[in-house]
Formats: sequence, structure tokens, C-alpha cells
Amino acid sequence: LMTTDVSSVCVAIHLSRTIFQRIRLNYLWACMYNGLGIPIAAGIFYPLVQISLPPSVAAGAMVLSSLSVVASSLSLKLYEPVRI
Repeated sequence: LMTTDVSSVCVAIHLSRTIFQRIRLNYLWACMYNGLGIPIAAGIFYPLVQISLPPSVAAGAMVLSSLSVVASSLSLKLYEPVRI
């Protein structure tokens, strides 16, 4: 935005919208994942299926959740500016 080129404003707006969409996607993914994962790890479904989730598996699942959010955010490095 420090240039005299007006098109850089359009690129900045597009980039900010792309980043905000990624934030929403990551938030939605985390809410769905934790909405399912926490009750399973807490054993709420144990009376129904008689299977419990070991803590090590629950910890591994949380690590995978964090890695997926980080990988999703790193995909912003592939951003291509809008051509005007």
C-alpha cells in the first residue's frame, strides 16, 4: 500500500478476504472436530457402544487437529494476487 499504484489496494482487499475465509474455515473445522472429539474422549458414548478411547489416542487426535489447522494456514503461502 506504500506505492502510487491503485491496484495494490484491490490486492490488499482480496488478500484480507482470503485470509478471513481461511480463518473461518479453520474455526469451523476446529469447532466440529472438538464438538465430536471431546465427548468421545470423555466417554459419553461408552454406555452405548462399550468402547472407550485411550488418552494416548485422544492426544494423537488433538495433535492431528492442530496440524491440519497449521497446514491449512500455511496454504496461504500459495496466494496469487488478483490481476487487474
